[in-house]
Amino acid sequence: MPYSASSFDAVTSSALQILKPSRVLDIGCGAGKYGHLVRSALPDAILEGVEIEPTYVEQFALRDIYSPMHVMSAADIPNRMIDEMFDLTIIGDCIEHLPKSAGIDLLNFLTYRSAYTIVVLPEAAIQNTVDNIRSEAHVSVWSERDLQWHDNWAWAQIWQMQFFILRGYAPATLSLHELLSALDKQQFTLQYDTVTAPLRFNHINLTKTIPGENGGPVFWRHQ
Repeated sequence: MPYSASSFDAVTSSALQILKPSRVLDIGCGAGKYGHLVRSALPDAILEGVEIEPTYVEQFALRDIYSPMHVMSAADIPNRMIDEMFDLTIIGDCIEHLPKSAGIDLLNFLTYRSAYTIVVLPEAAIQNTVDNIRSEAHVSVWSERDLQWHDNWAWAQIWQMQFFILRGYAPATLSLHELLSALDKQQFTLQYDTVTAPLRFNHINLTKTIPGENGGPVFWRHQ
């Protein structure tokens, strides 16, 4: 089904307002939820979409939200968008529909080409085809254990819903630490079904450093 839980919608909207990305890529548009969030927060942003199901493009008028609208598999992005750069990429309830190898390849690719990548998905949620649409099936399992290869990222969870922020190599107006601090100040209360909990991020920063002139550490990649 081309819809998803709203547990982290307010957090995503706030991140958009804080980061103010000029160019955004929404992977797995579905009914266009994240596109609407972007348009509401940043009406002047360049917003591109990727959706594998042509029926969704027409049913949900996705071309009215995204320009351009790429009708293709997310697994094809590394081959077809090799020279593109984005301030923010959103993968909302999509990566679990890809084979694990394709999902890992996509996240590695985006680390080079997106200043920030937000990934939202459920954990341990069984889903097969929906209305005979094979791409709706969940085929790969994801948790914080799958991002240990990344050097600067954060995650939060409420019951089954997970939210990841990956800091790419491209420059950005704010560091990931500054973004997380700004989000923490808003004291979000998350909800999934009947479960509520405060938003708490776990920030993993393994970026290598070099000694600075005054002996302090200096990061050699954008934070």
